[in-house]
Amino acid sequence: MLFRELLGIRNKFAWARRNDNPVTEKILFFFSAVGIFNAALLAVYLAIFKPKRHKSDYFLAGLLALLVVRVGVSCFHFFGTVAPEAIQLGLIANLLLGPLTLYTMESLGRPEKGIGHSGAWHIAIWLLALGLAWLLFDFSTWNWEIRYSIHFTLTLYLLAAAILWRKELGRLLASKPLPIRLRQALIILLSVVTICIGFAFSLFSTYILGPLTFSITFYCVIGYLLMYRQRKKQASAQTLDPLEFTQLNQRLTLLMEKEKLYRDPDLSLQQLANQLSVSRHLLSHLLNASFNKSFHQYVNDYRIQDACHILKENKHYSVEAIGNEVGFHSRSSFFSSFKKMMGTTPSKYREIL
Repeated sequence: MLFRELLGIRNKFAWARRNDNPVTEKILFFFSAVGIFNAALLAVYLAIFKPKRHKSDYFLAGLLALLVVRVGVSCFHFFGTVAPEAIQLGLIANLLLGPLTLYTMESLGRPEKGIGHSGAWHIAIWLLALGLAWLLFDFSTWNWEIRYSIHFTLTLYLLAAAILWRKELGRLLASKPLPIRLRQALIILLSVVTICIGFAFSLFSTYILGPLTFSITFYCVIGYLLMYRQRKKQASAQTLDPLEFTQLNQRLTLLMEKEKLYRDPDLSLQQLANQLSVSRHLLSHLLNASFNKSFHQYVNDYRIQDACHILKENKHYSVEAIGNEVGFHSRSSFFSSFKKMMGTTPSKYREIL
């Protein structure tokens, strides 16, 4: 009964499903579709073409793909007729937005934690259940009760995300300093909530409000992040907030130990700063404050530690090959750095193992 009443309210207050003015209709479609198209391009770039992709890039690409499906189906449904299977696919994407929003936030704001096996099983179970529902039940059985249940489930996930990240949200809303990746995670949550609110209001006005909200939110977020990153790069401040300092330190260690960025012989302070989305001045300050080292000392220490491990485990490797593998440009720079840190040459170090 409640769902029928909601549908009645929707039908009572919703103005024309389509606009009679063809020019206005084309303008609405353009602004609705342009955000969908660019979001799809960004998803492909993050998943395939972005250099040095991270786990968070794949999660964000997946989240954008779900939004493209969800919003795209709604957009074409407003301006024309779509197959029932397409509407069903849009509802499935809407349901999966919840868990993927949570895991995208975790991969961005808390990369050291990860989603673990439980998170992977969580998504796998949802996919299996939805796949079985797709195969076993005709679309006609996906009545309004099921559709509103899907919207309700997404709402629960977003509420859970807001509760889990309430402290960080409080800092963001209070305009307190936050690491950029943590800020990005919270902006993703607020963006998905905004889009969902747009679709909720579209039930009582015009359904195109949902896709329009997506396009506007998408470009506002892109613009905000670009301006924020530019300000961070141009910042000359040499001090960090304690929370930001800790988060940045963790992300730096993760990049060096897990992804072994030091093995890139052309790695520079600016390139590493770009990976962390901070200015080179802040990164240099972090290295000095945390490790009392310059950038080259910090990177070479990782290279030498890696070289020592290879010298011990792979005695058939030549010393020159090891130096090249860990990131040194030449044999002479490898030998001088190794002797400075270990007090002996790589060859003699191998002999005493």
